[in-house]
Amino acid sequence: MILELETLLGSGKPWAVKRASILKESIEAYKSGDMSQDEYKEIIGDLVATDKLNAEADDINLKSMIITAVKTAMLL
Repeated sequence: MILELETLLGSGKPWAVKRASILKESIEAYKSGDMSQDEYKEIIGDLVATDKLNAEADDINLKSMIITAVKTAMLL
């Protein structure tokens, strides 16, 4: 699993926990074949949509982690 996910899930920041949970569930669904590659990339890409993320992210380190986690997940 992506290293940053555990930190994000335990961060206590609702916006980060929500995104990390969606990312984790999406990775699991994609790996098990329950989600197509196109759907997977669309869902996880939306997690770092600039306007949404900038509006909610109040911690630059966690913001950077979610972006890194999504980029890593795109390579799966």
